[in-house]
Amino acid sequence: MDLTFTFAFEVGIAIVLVLVVFWGKPEYGLFVYGAALGFPDIAIPLGTAINLRLDDALIVFFLLRSVLWSPASLTPGQRSIFKWQMVLAAACFFSALVGFANGTPPAEYETIKMIGCVAILIALPRILQSKRRLRFLVAGLMCAGIALIIQIGQRLGSGPANFLGSFQELKNAAAFSTWNPNTIGQASMLLAFGAGLGWIVFRKSRIYSGIWLCFPTTFSLIPTLVFSRGAGFSIAVGYVLFLFLTRHWKFALLFLLIGLSILAYLRKVDTELVDSATRINITTGEGFSHRFDRWDMALEAIRSDPFLGHGFGQEWIYLSGVGSEGRAHNAYMTVCIELGLGGLALLLFAIYRFVSSGMSLCRNSEFHKCGALLIAVIATVCIDSLASSTLYWEKLPTIALSIGIALIGICERNRVPAVAQNTPAAEYEALPQHSSI
Repeated sequence: MDLTFTFAFEVGIAIVLVLVVFWGKPEYGLFVYGAALGFPDIAIPLGTAINLRLDDALIVFFLLRSVLWSPASLTPGQRSIFKWQMVLAAACFFSALVGFANGTPPAEYETIKMIGCVAILIALPRILQSKRRLRFLVAGLMCAGIALIIQIGQRLGSGPANFLGSFQELKNAAAFSTWNPNTIGQASMLLAFGAGLGWIVFRKSRIYSGIWLCFPTTFSLIPTLVFSRGAGFSIAVGYVLFLFLTRHWKFALLFLLIGLSILAYLRKVDTELVDSATRINITTGEGFSHRFDRWDMALEAIRSDPFLGHGFGQEWIYLSGVGSEGRAHNAYMTVCIELGLGGLALLLFAIYRFVSSGMSLCRNSEFHKCGALLIAVIATVCIDSLASSTLYWEKLPTIALSIGIALIGICERNRVPAVAQNTPAAEYEALPQHSSI
């Protein structure tokens, strides 16, 4: 008897049964999806540019379900954001087709990454249409965050005791085989956003509020521990902004105190390491990991073709050809290099619509916290995009923004019945009176 065939058949039957359960109860699939994000090294390599993970397979499943099982239509706020995101995606697709026609195809990795992000933008907002489903996804993300912290601790613990005063070596030691330190920072953004969302959608009590305060604080400090400075600063700004918008001044001061205390402790343990990581000179570019030199090369690339750009997926191909040490590490410059100023305008319009929806919710007392959270997360990714490609087709930030779009839809759907219920009774009393004969 062929045991290999038998085992494969049994595994196939198990997968089919699981998918049947996920089809009828997608919230269970969302929990698994969130938890799977905490295990980046569990992946199947497909070629040199693709690593297939469980969360990628689930996105395809969610996308298929949203096509075959018609979900509720998008709300006006969702449509306004989705429209500009899809216009940007269409511009990238068209630019890629032009590149293929001209014999300069885009880089394979960038193309696959963009297609994956578009699938996330389409699938997640259409399946996350209730608070119950959001709770399951948030619970999965919290499991992922705990798993991620444990894995990073194990990696740092198994590394050399002395990193020779180089925070770059510490960052590399904490990185995964498929995640670099910048990706760890992006994961921290997603996890902190998920924890803030849990504070909103889960049960309200002092105990639960304390638990949900601990989660985002812990996840926000992950970049600090691995000296991912740009992500750490961006998350800190977003977190404090959220606490200030929701008028939790004491929590904001507590968070800043905890962050400074950890930094002081690390400096006491290894003064040279912390000093090398915090030594920054804006005039000379010291401490920016050679980004000033890369930005100079990126600006030259933008000036050479400012309106149409050099084509989607051509950033590294062009910059390496002119002698740059690496990518621009700036999402706005990357868009300008590849799609020109028109592409940058599309990206900024999408950001504006997101902020506009967040401000609209913020002005409503019932959804004030949701609006504050959306403004905080978009502020975080926008700031981080100044030193990374966070906003431009990166998987983890796209997941966070997709969850934000889903949150906008849930709030807008709940706001419509509330408006109907609050309609003055006088409107219903002004009916013609008929005299009885």
